[in-house]
Amino acid sequence: KVAWGEGHHEEFKERFGHMIGITIMTEDLPEEHNMVTLDPELTDSDGIPAPKLNYTVSENTTKMLEHAVERATEVLVAAGAKKTVAQPLRRYAGWHLLGTARMGEDPAKSVVDRWGRTHDVSNLFIIDGSIFTTSACVNPTPTIQALALRTADYLKGEGKQVIE
Repeated sequence: KVAWGEGHHEEFKERFGHMIGITIMTEDLPEEHNMVTLDPELTDSDGIPAPKLNYTVSENTTKMLEHAVERATEVLVAAGAKKTVAQPLRRYAGWHLLGTARMGEDPAKSVVDRWGRTHDVSNLFIIDGSIFTTSACVNPTPTIQALALRTADYLKGEGKQVIE
């Protein structure tokens, strides 16, 4: 915070243009306690239960974030930073929650196969972030798009009999 009064201009010149913001992101590993369930109380206008998001940041994720903040601080200090400030983790800021219908070959451990086809309904495909087996720290949209294009190519080719 730059104080008003004597020295304001000098302090402002010292700080302005010499600041950087860094956002730390890590992989969000699958955790059994994180899930989507049906809300026992909240329903839509037709009486259908609403989805309820059950998500907590695990001890492992917290440690990964703390480690990354420590490394970022070291880099900034080595680059000549005079002061560093680490903000607390924001509860609902920018998470990419994925994996509620995991992809895999084993129906006991996954919902869809490598093409996004559900194990129990042969002509039902799920092509969105829910099929991810884990979450990278970057925006998942390009990967979702690539999976959708890959599945579309499959359905046009060797998987054509599934939709006929």
